[in-house]
Amino acid sequence: MKRMNKPKSTRFIGLAIPLLAFILTGCVIPFPSSTSTTTIPSTSLISSESTSSPSMSSLMPESSSSSSTVESSSLIPSSSMVTSDSSLPSSSSTASTSSQDLSSQPVYQGYYQAVNGVSDAQLKPTLTTILRSILSPTGLLPAATEYGNARYDLPLSDADPNNPNNIILVYSRQSVSSTWDAGSTWNREHVYPQSLMNVSTDNPSRHKGADYHNIKPESPSVNSSRGNKYFAETTTTTSYAPPSIVRGDVARILFYMVTMWPELSLVDVTGLNKPATFQMAQLSFLVKWHLEDPVDAFETNRNEVIYSKQGNRNPYIDHQEFVCRIWGRSNSNTQGYCAA
Repeated sequence: MKRMNKPKSTRFIGLAIPLLAFILTGCVIPFPSSTSTTTIPSTSLISSESTSSPSMSSLMPESSSSSSTVESSSLIPSSSMVTSDSSLPSSSSTASTSSQDLSSQPVYQGYYQAVNGVSDAQLKPTLTTILRSILSPTGLLPAATEYGNARYDLPLSDADPNNPNNIILVYSRQSVSSTWDAGSTWNREHVYPQSLMNVSTDNPSRHKGADYHNIKPESPSVNSSRGNKYFAETTTTTSYAPPSIVRGDVARILFYMVTMWPELSLVDVTGLNKPATFQMAQLSFLVKWHLEDPVDAFETNRNEVIYSKQGNRNPYIDHQEFVCRIWGRSNSNTQGYCAA
């Protein structure tokens, strides 16, 4: 008997039914549940990330075709600061360091590159590390920076701009011959008094008593009358008032000294009290003077000459905003001066 073939449609249905059963029971395609989420960076996060970290080129000195020029430009101080005045952090801020907005700080290059992103609380110790990099393993200044050599280098750092053969005396403001005559015309004045640094200084000395930034020329008589008095706005038996034209210079020298030599400090004293050893006063007046008597060309030139001789700089000449960042919240007086 001839076998009849099933129609094709019937064979398709027979195959389709078990295939459908297989799909429904053993090959379930999963879909995300209603509670699952996909993390996609928001536009604000991407923007913040791209602007919070400066590019390498913005942290490096300007490029040059000469490697020696690049090396030199890496030592250029404030002129290489990439910022506008409007980007400087407010010196009147009394917010705690923990909440400080570091993104508002300018970007520093070259000599001060290490202070980028540093909080106010860490700024002074960071500057200390930069300044003290010139010291020998035993803590001495470079070999050429001897107290005796200041007799011949001060005529360069404190030269009269109108008469290069003369030197400007720090307190009396006289222009006198710069030729060293064994201290008859001028001698070496320690702005931060030598006795309060607790050092004995002679010509071969290379300790803090020989630091060029702290040594200024003055006549022997005025040097003697000032003695080791602290600085204030009136001269008394314990205090000394420098002329207003040089008060900012004096303040920035003292700010440098307590940064370079961290065993030293600045304080405020009252009445007839005197600063103790390793202390100098008055801190509040120094902050005020720094703001009232800003850096001028004479002081800038002096910083450059000492840098060429000693190898480090006064950061408070290069970046005057550092003072209020470090000492602006010391007391109500300094807060008021820096907020003004």
